[in-house]
Amino acid sequence: MAKPIFLDCSYSEKDKVKQLGAKFDWKTKRWFITSDMESQPFAKWLPQQTDLKTDDTLSLNELLLQVQQTISEQHDELYWVRAEVVNLTNHVHIYMELSEHAQDGNEVAKVRATLWNHRAEKLLEHFLTTTGLVFKTGIKVLLQVQIAFHPRYGLSLDVVNIDPNFTLGDMEAKLNKIRKQLQDEGIYTANKELAYANEFCKVAVIAPRQAAGLGDFKSQADKLVGLCEFHYYPASFQGQNAIAEIQAAFKTVVQKKFDAIIMIRGGGAKADLLHLNEYKIAKAICTAPLPVIVGIGHERDKILLDEVANLSCHTPSLVIGHITSTIVQNATNAKQDWQILLQLAAKVLNQAKLDNEQHYNTIREQAINCINLQQLDVLMQDIRNSCKTQLNQATNNIKSLMEQILLGDPKMVLNRGYAIVRNQDNQVITSKQKAEQEKSLVIEFKDGYFVIDDLS
Repeated sequence: MAKPIFLDCSYSEKDKVKQLGAKFDWKTKRWFITSDMESQPFAKWLPQQTDLKTDDTLSLNELLLQVQQTISEQHDELYWVRAEVVNLTNHVHIYMELSEHAQDGNEVAKVRATLWNHRAEKLLEHFLTTTGLVFKTGIKVLLQVQIAFHPRYGLSLDVVNIDPNFTLGDMEAKLNKIRKQLQDEGIYTANKELAYANEFCKVAVIAPRQAAGLGDFKSQADKLVGLCEFHYYPASFQGQNAIAEIQAAFKTVVQKKFDAIIMIRGGGAKADLLHLNEYKIAKAICTAPLPVIVGIGHERDKILLDEVANLSCHTPSLVIGHITSTIVQNATNAKQDWQILLQLAAKVLNQAKLDNEQHYNTIREQAINCINLQQLDVLMQDIRNSCKTQLNQATNNIKSLMEQILLGDPKMVLNRGYAIVRNQDNQVITSKQKAEQEKSLVIEFKDGYFVIDDLS
């Protein structure tokens, strides 16, 4: 039987040797000819022979060919291997680096792997359909591989199959671990148990600088100028700095007075959203003293932060929609309350008129029975005067009540020449002693604001 003679052929020269009649060995991923073929056309690719004839020396190529043959013979089967994808390049075929880390984070193993083009499309489509994730760096995978060794390119793995259920299981195991840790600390539902924000006058927004949904959010938020203040705190939502930057943003926000904390990020690859499934980020939300509202993806992309936040609105557009509808509803309720107050005042006035008429009729009947006709005209006039006095008094009382209600309107106070003094945190200052303690003051008049800085 003719023996194979493996050629030292580069990838760019494969078409040349193929035209000359060379064959391809799928196990070793090398081109070869057989011993019964004419070798002269393949002279430039034939293994180099050494001039040494001693039995105890080998050329590097000969040694590695023996290693290749040993691996091919001893590891001819398929293996299921667990690893993390740390590098990936798509150039006709899928080239990747697989790595394994110990519990202390140190890398203990690393190898190159290749997913050949004729398998890639089917396997990657199945992986995406099952997990909802794009096959990319940063995910843990279970791959069925065959060991390959090439004298020039070294050891590598050929990917034959991918088990998407392993990746799903790894992600769920991580989430369960974080949930249990938060539950053991008694903070898993802490933020969710806070009362919903029923007013939005001053809101903190944590979002990536270039978030896809931040522009849409701002365009709607700008329409609420004068009704609600939005303060933006940029932070990365993926990458090495995501955890530290989000924690820093929360630390800054909770030291100030806001009605709520908003976390938004536009939709994107599900794998990018998984960067937020971290214990430290979840804990920052759980321990926040203010209700946290998140809008970090599409409705189908629910992550851990949706579970622990006070309110999940799925997308940035739904978050600003919730804030807007709350402000509109509060204004509608205030208008309805004012209408009710006017109706009650009118009801009191009408009842007073009815009572006066009833008293008038009663007195008139009694007067007719008790006095003679000569005194009736004088008494009737007195009664009319008395009733008119009572009616005027009731009308004045109602008018006084209405004026007192209107006096409480800040705009009326400002129009009468008064001013409202606030500090830099928008708190109203009501005494000289408190004013002397502030570094700066904002004085509101009916036609605008006046800022006094550096009172020291």
